[in-house]
Amino acid sequence: MKTKFFEKIGYVKWCFLLPTLIFLMAMAIFPLIWSLSLSFFRWKAAAALPKTFLGFLNYYQIFFKDARFWNSLRFTIMYAVIGVSIELFLGMGLANLLNGKIKFRNFFRILFLLPMASPPIAVAFIWRMLFHPDQGVINKILNMSFGIVPIKWLTSAKVAPFSLIIVDIWEWTPFMFLALLAALQSLPPEIYDAASVDGASKRQAFLHITFPLLLPIVTTLVLLRGIDSFKLFDLVFGITGGGPGISTESLSYYIYSVGLSYFDVGYACSLSWVFLLLTLAISIFLINRLRKRI
Repeated sequence: MKTKFFEKIGYVKWCFLLPTLIFLMAMAIFPLIWSLSLSFFRWKAAAALPKTFLGFLNYYQIFFKDARFWNSLRFTIMYAVIGVSIELFLGMGLANLLNGKIKFRNFFRILFLLPMASPPIAVAFIWRMLFHPDQGVINKILNMSFGIVPIKWLTSAKVAPFSLIIVDIWEWTPFMFLALLAALQSLPPEIYDAASVDGASKRQAFLHITFPLLLPIVTTLVLLRGIDSFKLFDLVFGITGGGPGISTESLSYYIYSVGLSYFDVGYACSLSWVFLLLTLAISIFLINRLRKRI
């Protein structure tokens, strides 16, 4: 009797698990397998031509003949490294500032949340208006206050990448700030009392106590923000469109252009798999570094 009872429980368990497994197969695993198979073909969907098997020719073209891929990869890496580094530095400074006794601390916490709570595409269009060379508020303030000539924020190939980095810093520094502030407030105050008794200054306490204790959290934050910034799309789509030229074309935006503007589905799938493997490689590297630190 007990054996039959447990067998019935096992059947009921699978009845609950089966819909979830079917959904996972349909929405996640099947598209991955299908896109991997398409990456070995030439298939231009808009031309209504049959698929042509190419083997690894798409991947060969990506690594050895596609200069646009390498340009978008360089820009994406530069964007992620500079943006995440400055966000970490500013977030740490703001967290240390608000961790102390300061007036209107709760007000500042809410104020710093506003950029992160805003929809990314809305942020993109707002900053595109702010960066306008003639009517933009930023150029008007710089000209009226400091006499600086209008800066070509979005029309200069040298300036436009840094304009996107400025927007990213404005939007995602609050994420670093909130996480680091929570981490700072969880540290036991006794260790700082002991350090002050030993004559340690605030700078020494931060370098030798606070930062080593926060290092696992800092590494995790860098991992999360690094992966997220590596997937840059919305700011490029809403602010620059990849221009001027291809100076601000991220890897995600390049894949979007190939797949949904040129309808070269096979090549877009190859680019997507290269992008996925690059993201996995970076994630594994950072995770291993985290484990060694801990």
